[in-house]
Formats: sequence, C-alpha cells, structure tokens
Amino acid sequence: MPSSFSEVRSGRMRSLWKWRGSSVLKSGPSGSIMKFSSTGRKRMRLRPMRQSLCQESWLMAIERRGDPRNAARDIAAMLQGAGHEAYFAGGCVRDGLLGLDAEDFDIATSATPDQVQDVFPRARGVGEFFGVMLIYRNGWPIQVATFRTEGPYSDHRRPDHVRIATLEEDSARRDFTINGMYWDPVGERLVDFHDGEGDLARKRIRAIGQPRDRLEEDHLRMLRAVRFASRFGFEIEDETAAAIRNHRSGLDGISRERIGEEIRRMMLDPNRGDAAVFLERLGLAETVLGESSKCGDDVKHLASIEGRLERSDYAIALAAWALDRDGANAMVSPAPSWQDQLKLSNADRDGLREILEIRTRLQSDWLKLGVAHRKRLASLDWFEPARHLLHVLAPGLAANIAEDVEVLRRTGLAPPRLLGGAALLESGMPAGPHFSEVIEAVYDAQLEGRIESLEEALILAKEIWQNSSRSG
Repeated sequence: MPSSFSEVRSGRMRSLWKWRGSSVLKSGPSGSIMKFSSTGRKRMRLRPMRQSLCQESWLMAIERRGDPRNAARDIAAMLQGAGHEAYFAGGCVRDGLLGLDAEDFDIATSATPDQVQDVFPRARGVGEFFGVMLIYRNGWPIQVATFRTEGPYSDHRRPDHVRIATLEEDSARRDFTINGMYWDPVGERLVDFHDGEGDLARKRIRAIGQPRDRLEEDHLRMLRAVRFASRFGFEIEDETAAAIRNHRSGLDGISRERIGEEIRRMMLDPNRGDAAVFLERLGLAETVLGESSKCGDDVKHLASIEGRLERSDYAIALAAWALDRDGANAMVSPAPSWQDQLKLSNADRDGLREILEIRTRLQSDWLKLGVAHRKRLASLDWFEPARHLLHVLAPGLAANIAEDVEVLRRTGLAPPRLLGGAALLESGMPAGPHFSEVIEAVYDAQLEGRIESLEEALILAKEIWQNSSRSG
C-alpha cells in the first residue's frame, strides 16, 4: 500500500473512532463562501442532521438499517482477506459522518473485475467499462468498483477511457471533497485526501482540484452541487460557485431527462426553497427553465411547503416555484414549456396546470360562486394544495375558503349522483345535444340541496329538457 493512502491532513491519519462526543461541525471562515437565508425558512421542517463527527454518529446511522452496512463490510473483509484493498466510498461515508442513514453502500477496491469474480463467483458486471461489479450479499445489492482514473469527457458526461489506478488517483476523479472520502470498515479508519471531513465541518461544497475541470467532465455536477448544498444546509465554496456561473451554459448539452431528475430530487426535499435560491443566484434556473424570473430569488411559496414530498406530489412544488418565479404571471401556466425543459410526466404537467388554475379561480371567483360550483371546485384533487398556495399571499381569503368548505362538507362535497345517463334514457328522454347539460344541471340542484331523490331528479330533468328544447 502506498504511504499516501494513510496520509491525511498534514501527513497523519485521523481515525473516525477517535472523535468521541466532541462537536466538530461548525461554521467556517466568513467572506469566501456564498451564503443566503431563504424567506420563510423557519416554517419548514428540516431533516435532522447530527452535528458531530464522532464514533456514535456513525454507529447510530448504520445500526438503524444494519443489514446493508454489514453486507458491505463482509464484502470488503473478504476482498481484503484475498489480498486486495477495499473501502466504503462516496456518499455512504459522507452520510455516515453526518450521522445520516446511508442509502447505498458502495465499495472501491484495488481488485480488478476478474479478481472480484474470483472472490465472488456470482458477481456480475453492471458497468464493465468502469470496472463496476454487482454483488448480492444477504439480499442487498452492493456495487464494487475498481480504483480508476478517467480520460477526457468529450460528451461532458462519460470519460472517453478509464484505466486502473491507485486509491488516491481514484479520489481525484470524484466531484466534491465531501464525496471523495473512504472508510475502511475492517481497520476502522478514514482515508481523506482532499479534506472532505474538514469541508463537512465547515458546511461547504467544494470541488476536488480545479472546479472548472470537474464541471467540464460532467456539467450535471453543477446541479448536484446545488442539491447537496440545499439538502445538507451547506454553502458553496466561492471558487466552485464562480465556476458554476461561468459554465452554466454547459447544461444545454445535458439531456433534459437527467436535468429533470436532479430538479425533481431538489423539489421533493424539505429544503427545496434553498435549492431554488441557489439555482437563481448561480444563473442555473434560467438555463434550466429557459426563462428568467420576474421575482428574483424570493421563495415564500416554496418555503411554505413543509417536509418531504412524495413523488406523486411533485406538481405542488413545481406550482410553488412557478409562483415564486413569476408571481401574477403564473396564472398563465408554464406547464407546456416546463414539460419540455424538465421532461415532466403528463401527470406532473397536468397537476402543475390544474393547481395554478384552481388557485386563480379561488382568488378571482370564489366569492362570486354559488354552492354547486363551490362544491365542484372544492372536490377537485388539487384543491387543497391550490388553497395552501393562495394562503401565502392572501391568508385571509384562504382561511375564509377553508371555513366555507367545512360548512359545505356537512351536506357532501361530491355525493353520488341521483341521476345518471342510463336512468335518464329509461325515463324516455331522447339523447341529444342537451343531454349532458341536463344531467349536470340536475347534479347542481342536488349539490345545492334542492332535490333529494331520483323521483325529484327526473321531474327536474324533464323541466330542464323542455325549457332547453323550447329555447334551442
């Protein structure tokens, strides 16, 4: 093993297990970091994050899920037993140091894919160009990648070629210092060539090496920097932020599917407001959405949404972002253009459009609507998210609407129809241009409480049909 593998921070390895009880995460030096505080942040439920780099934070993070970590440790131990180096790598190390549950455990090793397969005959290649093998251990899929260095990124996404490398060279190809650390689960030691642990303590996102080089390799890293910064409540180091501003046009060459996925992950996260502020201040929002903001980086609508959103609620965050960016102009839904820019599903596109349309109707029409139309509006799937977003700028009106809806619920917002098309045909009414209008008019009467039985519904339908026939 090269001596540099154990040389960290002025030539000395600092074992994670020696951090006992001391609070290490703290604010870094001021003046060189891009900082902000988003409007309404106090109203958001933030994901808890332990502020310590101690043994206990790592143990509590791994014990809550246990099995995948143990499975990965077994694999690393078997590779080491066969004479190879093997470490936990990337996000699982970062999350463990922050006291968070790691989503995936990846292993970096000096073993080649063939050597990995010698130890694990059932391993299979999932990224053989990159030397990545997939091993199932106790039912958990663990990716094992050979140390590598990468050639130029002609397409700004994938390297033209890769070659087997040392651990230190492997770390140099990674995006940010907080993602470039390694943990030896057998020897229980941290390997950190780029002071990633220090950047965790300073709460900052910093590119490894020259920021422009890391961004040129994969322009999507600009959005990843924002996602990590907003997710963890970190800042973006000054030189890295400047490189992002200078390279933001590079996103034009990235597939819209990849861009859309990064934006979706930001918008579902509790700190979506912070992400939007970063995107605006770095000039990324205009590049991603193809339009400039009319309202700067005010994110009061996004900040009003608490907690993590489910995938099916993505449209709520999109509607809030549209309102924050365009204010009154958001009454004209950006859904068609955003669907192209972010590759939205039809469901997300329609949800975005409907939320904004309902909010507009609530603001302009609610006080003029009768009982039936209020009930129809209040029974729509996206009514409550729209009312919530209305509350941001018109809290009095939104509160009154909520009270009105509670009263309407007593008689049912959307009761089963007394009269349907089949019953209307059986009564002898012929199908015609006014058929559906009659059915809807009868349902309005039902919603208003003017009829309560099928017999009353049929009598009213006949009257409406006769009147429409005479007038038509």
